[in-house]
Parts: sequence; structure tokens; C-alpha cells
Amino acid sequence: MDEDKGEPTNFRLERIEKLLFELRYEIERGLFQREIAEEMLFQLVFPISQKIPGGCVAAEFRMRPMTYNMFSPGEPRLKVVK
Repeated sequence: MDEDKGEPTNFRLERIEKLLFELRYEIERGLFQREIAEEMLFQLVFPISQKIPGGCVAAEFRMRPMTYNMFSPGEPRLKVVK
């Protein structure tokens, strides 16, 4: 919390959210332009955990092709126009 203004701030979380938004944009562009593969896997392990003493935190980002209705029953946001 910022003591002077009395407003909660979390710059690290805001930065992570901004980077994830930018990552999403780059992935969408890469897929539409066929510059990146549809299947990717990134795994990160951080050697610290607040919940498990001596544990770690694992993060995973996975891309894979699937039918849209497997993810969400609604209409897709983006449509390909020929």
C-alpha cells in the first residue's frame, strides 16, 4: 500500500498483466500471419513457495489446436473474412 496516497498499488502485478496482454497480441498476430506454430509449451519453475516450505512454484503456458466449442460455448471474438 502506498502510505502517502492511501491507495493500494501492486506495480509487479500490473506489469505482469500488461506483459500477458502484449503476449496475447503477439501470439494472435503470429497465428494469423502463420509465423508461429499452433503447438507450443513453455514451462517455468520458481524455487520458492509460500504454501509449501522448501517447495517451488510451477508455471505453464500451452498452446494447442482445438475446436472453439471445447473452450467456450459462445461466438468467437475474431472472425476470418475472405
